[in-house]
Order: sequence, then C-alpha cells, then structure tokens
Amino acid sequence: MRDIAEKLNVSITTVSRALNNKMDVGEKTRKAVLELAKDLDYSPNAIASSLRKSKSNVIGIILPRLEHYFFSTVLKGVVSYAQKDNFIVTVSESSHNPKKESDLIGELIGMNVSGIILSPCRNEINLSYLNALKQNKIPLVLVDRIPTNYHGHYVRLNDYHGAQLAVKHLIQQGYKRIAHIRGHEYSSIAEARYQGYCQALKLNDIDYDLSLVKTCEFVSSEEGYYFTKELMLSPNPPDAIFTVSDEVALGVYNALKEMKLHIPNDVGVVGFSNSEVSNYLCPKLTTIDQPGIRIGEMAYEFLRNAFENNETAQQKIFEAKLLIRESSVRAKR
Repeated sequence: MRDIAEKLNVSITTVSRALNNKMDVGEKTRKAVLELAKDLDYSPNAIASSLRKSKSNVIGIILPRLEHYFFSTVLKGVVSYAQKDNFIVTVSESSHNPKKESDLIGELIGMNVSGIILSPCRNEINLSYLNALKQNKIPLVLVDRIPTNYHGHYVRLNDYHGAQLAVKHLIQQGYKRIAHIRGHEYSSIAEARYQGYCQALKLNDIDYDLSLVKTCEFVSSEEGYYFTKELMLSPNPPDAIFTVSDEVALGVYNALKEMKLHIPNDVGVVGFSNSEVSNYLCPKLTTIDQPGIRIGEMAYEFLRNAFENNETAQQKIFEAKLLIRESSVRAKR
C-alpha cells in the first residue's frame, strides 16, 4: 500500500479506501489504485488489515530452528494453549541470525500482534526492538536462552543443574575421564551446561582437563562424530562423554560404533534434551529431560497474563531431571 501511495502521490489512507471501495474516493483515483495494485500483484491481507485497527487475535513466535526437537515441542505447547483461546499463532525462524531475528520482530510489530514469544539466538538482545515493543504495548516472553540481567518475562530450564546431574551420575558409575562436547560460548545455555560440567568435576575432586572439552559451532551430529574420533584417538582418551544435546550424542554413537567400542562398558554417554532419538538409539541414551511442551504452555500463559498486567515480570525456571537409561549404566567390574 505504501508503494502504491508513493507512486501515485496520494496518502496510504486514500489507497486503503480505494481498495475497500469506499465512496469518498474519486473514480479516477480509484481506477489508478486498482490498476497499479494489479500490476504489483497486491492483494489485501485480511489479518493484517484487522490488526491495524486494534490489538489482534494473533501472537508471534520466533524460534532459532523449527526442525530442532526441543523448539518443535515448545511450539506445540504454545499452539495447543493459544488455540483454546482462539488465538492465531504466526511462526518464524531466525536461523540463529541476529539481524533476521530483529527484522522478524519488526515485522510482527508492524502487524500489531497481541504479543511475542521469542527464543533468542544469541546471549544479548537488540535493545532497540525491546523499546519498540514497549512503545507499542506488545508484551514479550523469552524462552530457553535468557540474557544476563534480563528482568522481563521468561521461561527456561535449569541447564546448569542438569549438567551437574549428568556428570555426577557418570562419576557414580565409576567413570574417571569425562569429556564434554559443548555448544558455542555465544549460547548462554551451552555455557550453563559447561559450567555445570566443571562444577560437578570440582565437587567430586576430579581435575579439569582442557583436552577433554570440544566446542561445537553448529551443535550437530557430524560434530559429535568428528570430536569423538578426535577424543578417542588421543593419547589419553576419555571413558565417558557428556554432550550438549542428544543430536550431538547421535554422532558420538556413530563414531564409537565405527571404532568398535562398546557403550557403556568402554565409553559411557549422556546427552541433553530427551529428544525422540534418545529412546531409539541402541543402547537407549541417558539424557536430561527438557520439557518443551510444558515450557511452551507456560510461555503462552505468561503472555496471556501480560495482556492484563505487563508490568510485573513472570519468570519460571524448570528444574532438570535425569533420565537414566542403558548408555551410562556400567556393568560392575
């Protein structure tokens, strides 16, 4: 509509009224608007039109990766609750790109959505869009990765404690050299899991060994495979591996199988997320449960509450739960 207005040197209001066949628009102007709209392949968006009049029945959710198991379960939780309240959920993927994330938020503000649920792709958030959300009275709820000193609405898991549980369990099973394939330092959740790993070693009087820590760039099974090969071919290989995600653990399994090493007797493995793959691996993967559906449901509940009172921050940290399966239970020696 803005393009049409600029090309014809008329106001956006005039364009809108011409497209909606209002009587107070001259026939010549109406014809020019309709012809140009046809040339530009423009069709009015009914949802967007309604949003400009008042707060809509649309909420936006932005996630780093839609195909990621955890994020897909968060989305499921949000949608299941939002539909009960007759809200439409518009879903976007930031692809771990901060600029794309900011652009998507700008688009949602332009749509005048009622609220936004966001899983940030980096540790820090663009403050300019937070100010824009506040000015437009659009509440925001963060999920999973929460920036330091953020005082707004959020829902997340206690990743630090989850990592402690995982490593403590491996130590109790008799493993001595525990490697960690971690996520990138730009991820606060990866950093929390790494710090939990370090603390568990310290509390159990096990020296930290930098050579046992490998950092993923993409948190993929391919990286899990590559780093496992690197670890196991080193002069002093680990006897257990704790991974930042179940996806990385899948790569660990593939590498150990190729090297004819037995899980868990030769090498214990613990993942993180309780994704579907963890139950189908052989042996079944010990992992930390990450209740994505419940996190999504609570994020929506916080957003709905914020429609009435956006001043009082609502915050929830889910406690981690260790799911012990076959991959880490060592036979007695």
